[in-house]
Amino acid sequence: MKGNLKLRNLQDSTFLRKLSIKHRLLIAFLITSLLPVVFVALYSNISYEKSISEKLSTSTLQVLAGSAINASRELEQYETLSESIIINSLIQNGLQHVNSMTDFEKYGLQTNIKDALGEQVFRLSNISNVVILANDEQAFFDLGFEWYPHNQLNDALQGIAETAGNIKWTHLQSNRGSNKIALSRIIYSQDNLNQSLGYLIIVIDEKVFSRNTFEHVDLGKGGRLYIADNKGIVVSSVSSSIPQGQLYNQQKVFNTLISNASGRTFYANIDGKRVLVGSSYIRSADWYMIGLIPHSYIISELAVIRENIIYICLLILLLAGLLAMWIYRSINRPMRDLLQYAKQIKLGKLETRLGVTHPDEMGKLSETIDQMVDRLKRLIYQVEEEQQAKRDAELKMLQAQINPHFLFNTLNSLKWSAMMSGNENVEQGIASLSELLRNTILDTEEMITLEKELDNVLHYAVIQRIRYGDSFKLVCSMNDVQLYRCLVPRFILQPIVENSILHAGSGEGRRVQIVVDGSISDGMLLLKISDDGKGFDMAKVHQRKYSHDKLSGIGMSNVDERIRLHVGKQYGIETWSEPDIGTETLIRLPMTMKEG
Repeated sequence: MKGNLKLRNLQDSTFLRKLSIKHRLLIAFLITSLLPVVFVALYSNISYEKSISEKLSTSTLQVLAGSAINASRELEQYETLSESIIINSLIQNGLQHVNSMTDFEKYGLQTNIKDALGEQVFRLSNISNVVILANDEQAFFDLGFEWYPHNQLNDALQGIAETAGNIKWTHLQSNRGSNKIALSRIIYSQDNLNQSLGYLIIVIDEKVFSRNTFEHVDLGKGGRLYIADNKGIVVSSVSSSIPQGQLYNQQKVFNTLISNASGRTFYANIDGKRVLVGSSYIRSADWYMIGLIPHSYIISELAVIRENIIYICLLILLLAGLLAMWIYRSINRPMRDLLQYAKQIKLGKLETRLGVTHPDEMGKLSETIDQMVDRLKRLIYQVEEEQQAKRDAELKMLQAQINPHFLFNTLNSLKWSAMMSGNENVEQGIASLSELLRNTILDTEEMITLEKELDNVLHYAVIQRIRYGDSFKLVCSMNDVQLYRCLVPRFILQPIVENSILHAGSGEGRRVQIVVDGSISDGMLLLKISDDGKGFDMAKVHQRKYSHDKLSGIGMSNVDERIRLHVGKQYGIETWSEPDIGTETLIRLPMTMKEG
């Protein structure tokens, strides 16, 4: 991990060193000066926009709530008028006997009703029609001056029985294309409230209604306000872009609006523009007063701030550039002098000096270089004095040095001499000693393969067999061929085998069996060295260090320390022994395979 970090630092440094100091300073000043401005500008822009949106949302909801109250009050007067019409005795009696009346009687009754209701109805100037229908939906009385094609009056009566309070408000359109709002009610008998006598429809002018309720409301530039029923059909609107009497093309937005239980505003995409949507519920008519405010209007004041930020950034760019060039000049001049001084030193002119320097980093660097030159002059003089003495020392060292290759060549000659003489034991001993010394002197790697470590042990056993004869037998057994590629610390087996050879033999002359066994357990390499020698009492040899004067030059405790040092404290050796039974040593190592 540290290596990767150093590599990344080196790569970053290499990239920066490709740029001149002037460009590096310029980039640094631009970044350190522009980043705070851009960050503050973005943060201020987001915070200001959020604050404005929240305040405008609250204000919009208050305006919509006020407009909804105005609309409810406007509707209440028509509901009150409908109550007085329903209980009128002329209408009650007329509807009960309408089927038995002659045309003359009907005409006379209609005239009386007109006289009775005229003043009360036309006191409200925005009423277009007052229509009374019999149970068969045939006209019984019609006070007004407009008519409505496509059976709109009959459609206004659909579902009225299921409405709350026997009141239904719907949108109509007259034969002249005028938008109207209709109040529909069932006329029940005063004597029997379960008996339906007919229907009452009061039609009012939508323009007058919107003028009296919400036409004066200003939601800002581009803001729109309209009323829709519970199905999303536009009932009233002062904006030509929102047609009345049909579903507004943002039905998805309306569905979100009516499911918004909290009644809070939300943003939506309407007609390709981001719009803040708010609403207020008109309970008496089951309508929604809906306001649409363009997001562009909300952030319109931010445009001036953004323009000023651009000017500020340009000004900072100019100032940062000038400041970077000024600082660059203060660095560049002493650097040129220092470079010229370095060239003089390169040519061997060590008597040159920089002279007066400033008390900044460049001045301290110049002073340090002067001191370095003085030190260099003294070292050159010292080297010249020591050169002759070094030549004499090298000559004496060469004369006294024993070349390892000369030693190996000599051992090889002795091996061939023993072979020619037919002395096989001496030949094998010299060959093993040669290989063992080669691995000891020439091979300086601390971690070697298990295969090479086993070879060293076998060479050592051959040498010891010259001295001890056939008193021991060494067997190496690995459970898996891949174990030979495992990396282990060098010379960890030889001291343990040596102890088995030297200390396991019995006075009876019995041949000692020494077994080196390798296996894998729980992801670890286990090397077990066991013998069937005389063994010893573990309690009496606690903390005892074995042979330190043999060929290995190291003891078992040293092996344990080296294992823990190289592969970790959780690894090492453990020894068990019992008199007359034998000794067993277990080495635990990690499974580290040699690459290639």
